[in-house]
Amino acid sequence: MRMYRNFLVVFAVLLFRFLGAQNYQAINGSMYAGSLAPSSNPAGIVHVPYAWDITPFAFQIKQSTNAYRIDNFSFLSSPKNAEAVALNGTKKRFVFANQDLRLLNTRISLNTNAAIAFGANLRNYLYTTTSNANWQDTSFTLANFLSINTGNLPLSAEAAGSMWAEFYGSYAQTVYTDGDKILNAGITLKYNRAVAGGHGRASNVSYIPFPADKPAYSVTTGSLLYGYSTNFDGLDSNKTFNENKKTFLQNHHYSLGADIGFEYIVLADEDFNNGNEEIDEYAYKTKIGISLMDLGSNKFAYSSRSSLAIAGLPGITDTLLENKFEGVNSIDKFNDSLQTVSGSFTRLTGDFYIYQPTRIIINADQHIAGNFFINAELTIPLMPIVSKNSLFIRDMNLLALTPRWETKNLGFYFPLLFNNKKQFWAGAAFKLGPVLLGTHHIGNLFAKNTTHSGGLYLACTIRAGKKYDRQANYPGKKMSSKEKRSLECTSF
Repeated sequence: MRMYRNFLVVFAVLLFRFLGAQNYQAINGSMYAGSLAPSSNPAGIVHVPYAWDITPFAFQIKQSTNAYRIDNFSFLSSPKNAEAVALNGTKKRFVFANQDLRLLNTRISLNTNAAIAFGANLRNYLYTTTSNANWQDTSFTLANFLSINTGNLPLSAEAAGSMWAEFYGSYAQTVYTDGDKILNAGITLKYNRAVAGGHGRASNVSYIPFPADKPAYSVTTGSLLYGYSTNFDGLDSNKTFNENKKTFLQNHHYSLGADIGFEYIVLADEDFNNGNEEIDEYAYKTKIGISLMDLGSNKFAYSSRSSLAIAGLPGITDTLLENKFEGVNSIDKFNDSLQTVSGSFTRLTGDFYIYQPTRIIINADQHIAGNFFINAELTIPLMPIVSKNSLFIRDMNLLALTPRWETKNLGFYFPLLFNNKKQFWAGAAFKLGPVLLGTHHIGNLFAKNTTHSGGLYLACTIRAGKKYDRQANYPGKKMSSKEKRSLECTSF
C-alpha cells in the first residue's frame, strides 16, 4: 500500500504541472471570444465587431476527482506544503484532467459576412475510473484491502490518456440573413500530431478466501491490459533533458480532425442597445449555437513493454503477490514479476487509436440589458454512446450557466458549472484590457483543500483598435443598422 501512496502524490503533482482543459468557460458565446471562439464553435468567428484579433498565448488547468484531496494548497499559496490525501470509503472513484495550451490563435474578418481563424494548440486529456471499491488509509497490506472489498467483487478499473499538437484553420461565413436574423456556419480542419498516449484496463478481478492463520486470499479470475506509446521507451535517466526531449518527440503519427458549427442570431432593434456605439449593428437579442467538436483520433505505436496478463495460474495468493512486487521500480521488473503470476502473458504489438472527445455543444446566449448577458451551455459526449469497444478520452463538461457583464476592455463573469460527475462549481473571471483570468471553482483561490477539483485559465487577446467599419463600405448618407444589414443580406 506504500507504493500506492507514493504513486498518488506523484500523480497529483503531475496533474498540476502538466494538465489543463479545453474550455474558456467565461467567454463562451460572447462576441468578444474572437480567436478563442473556435474552441467551442467555429461559426463564432463571424459576428465579431473587430476586424481582427490575436491570442498569442492562453492556457487552462482543469481537474476533477473524488479519489483524493490536496491539502495545504490554493492557487494563492505556495505548493511546497501540498499533500495528497486518499479519500476513504466505498464508491466508484474517478480522476479527470484536461489540458489546453494555445499559441498564436488568430482571427481575421474577410468582410462583414466571412472570417478565418488559425493557430496551434497543445492538448492533453486523461481519465481514470474504477468500479465500486472500498479504500481505507489504515489498509497497509494487500490482504487488508482484499478483506474489505469481498462485497464489491468483481473489481475493475480503466484509464486512458492522449496528448497531441494540433494546427488548425477555420472558415466561417453568413449563409443567410434578412436584416433581422443571421445564420452563420463554420468549419475547422486540423492537422494533428500525436505526442503521447496510453490506456489500461483491469477487468473481472475476483478472489476467494482460504484457510490460514490470518486472513488470506487467492486470485481466481481477472485480466490486466496496459499499453502506451513507444516514445516512452527511449527515455533514459542517464541522458540529458534535451536528449530525452528529442527522443520523445521523434517518430510520431499524424492525423486529420474537424469541427463543425452553426450560429443563429436574432439581431437587436435599433434602440435595443441603448446607444452603445461600440457594438451597435452587432448587437443581438439572442444567439443560439450548436457545434460538433473534435471529430478524429490519434494513432500511437505500442511500446515494446505493453502487455496483457490473464489470471488462471493456481496458488496466486495475496502474500505471493506482495513478495513478487516488493521493490519493483521499473516497468521491465514489473512485467517480469507479472509474467510469473499470470495464466497467460502476451506482449501487445502494432498500433492503437484513441479517439478525441467528440461531443455536441449547444450554447444559448441571451442579452438582458446594456452590457449584461446570460449564457447557457449543454455538452453531450458522443463516443460513449456510439462506440462501446473503442478507446476514447472524455470531456468533463455537462451544464454551465454564466451571467456576464462585458465591454471590449472590461468584463466580469460568474460561471456556474455542473460536470458529468455531478459536481457543482461556482467560478469567477474578469477581463481587463487584453487579459482574461478566471477560475472554474472560486474555492481554489482561498480554501486550501479544494484544488483537486476545479482549475484556472489565462488568456491574452489583442484586438484591433476599432471595430470593423461597416459604414465605410457604404459611403454617402449615414445609414441605420438595419439598412446596412439589408444591403448585406445573403440568401440561399
